[in-house]
Amino acid sequence: MVWEELNSKAMELFQQGLFTEAEETAANAVATAEKEFGEEDPRVARSLNNLAEIYRVQGKHLDAEPLWKRALDIRKKAHGLNHPDVALSLNNLAGGYFEQGRLDEAERLFQQAKQVMEKSLGNDHPDLAPVLSNLAAVCRSSGKDPAAKFYYERSLEILERNLEEGDLRIGQALNDLAGLFYTQGRYADAEPLYRRALRIAQDSFGSEHPHVAASLNNLAGSLAGLDRFEEAEPLVLRSQELIEKSFGADHPWVAEGLDNLGDFYEAMGDSEKAKEFREKALQIRSEACGSCRTD
Repeated sequence: MVWEELNSKAMELFQQGLFTEAEETAANAVATAEKEFGEEDPRVARSLNNLAEIYRVQGKHLDAEPLWKRALDIRKKAHGLNHPDVALSLNNLAGGYFEQGRLDEAERLFQQAKQVMEKSLGNDHPDLAPVLSNLAAVCRSSGKDPAAKFYYERSLEILERNLEEGDLRIGQALNDLAGLFYTQGRYADAEPLYRRALRIAQDSFGSEHPHVAASLNNLAGSLAGLDRFEEAEPLVLRSQELIEKSFGADHPWVAEGLDNLGDFYEAMGDSEKAKEFREKALQIRSEACGSCRTD
């Protein structure tokens, strides 16, 4: 089917970072779906969502928003108000608002998505969990920490009941809740969650993957918050080692990691080491900017 091929090709180009080509192919998929199936067909909504996602990743929210809205209207007409695809469209539109800082609008739509998902799939379906996590994130950004905690915990509980322990979705939910505790200074509550997330990352990706580096750094941060610097130090150093192996010694993320090491050693009371790592980060950024000079 030409339409299916266009959708698949658009997403393949998107994942390769070829956004201009992905946009053109996704737009062609929309036009093809409209011609083959009619403008109100749910397959048109699917193609609209793909094109909107390509826009969203590039920060083109004004281009993405009408596509999400049209996809939502199509799905409501095709499936009724209480269908998982309607919840998905509400979630997508809410996510766009969230990224633009339109927090009240985002929260309202995430709440609607949650209600539709609960009515259509029940209160314990794993597809409900990401909607709850998104709702938690917008509550957190709005300064509603108790509500954020409730939704993060409910999302984690649903995933734990329905998935195997090593599932990456559980790892993400653990990181989300731990991150909330970390920002609240609740390092002792964050630590065991970060440890579980680290185990899941290691089991899923192996010990040399960048996701493991992030988990190591998260755990190190919670230990440092508890003044357990001797335990944290090998973790944060290992995290930096993995980043350098994964991306090369001159990558911007390496510079960020070096700055993080500078902050770590400053908190540890070792100003000399802190200075050393910050100077290395500055050197990487200076060399990267050297090729950016204009006459």
